[in-house]
Amino acid sequence: MGKFNQMTVVAAETQELATFVPSVPTIGGVPTSVVWRNQQGVGTIVAGGAVGNNIKIRLDNGREYTCKPETFGGTFPEAFLNALREAHANQIKVVLCVAINPHTRSAAKDFFCGLRPAGTAEVTGFNI
Repeated sequence: MGKFNQMTVVAAETQELATFVPSVPTIGGVPTSVVWRNQQGVGTIVAGGAVGNNIKIRLDNGREYTCKPETFGGTFPEAFLNALREAHANQIKVVLCVAINPHTRSAAKDFFCGLRPAGTAEVTGFNI
């Protein structure tokens, strides 16, 4: 009985990664929107750190993405940094999002500005 209770407590302390997306992302000071990188921006964070004023991460698929503080108005929110740390520490598979350039309406190839846990209902085969 004691081991069962201990296991229950450990499970209760496990946290899920929350979605983090900037509420008003900006590029060049112009408010814009975000899109999810559902194809190439999916994986676990295997490395990351500061590169100048930016944050750079590498996913387990080998792709690297950069985030600029300007997207958040000049400073990275602590909640964003904590979400990145938690995703890396717990090896949570994530989907990244990127801010859309308000002038070209396109997404920059190697940038990101938010993340969410990858869905558990991913289609991995055909079984109908």
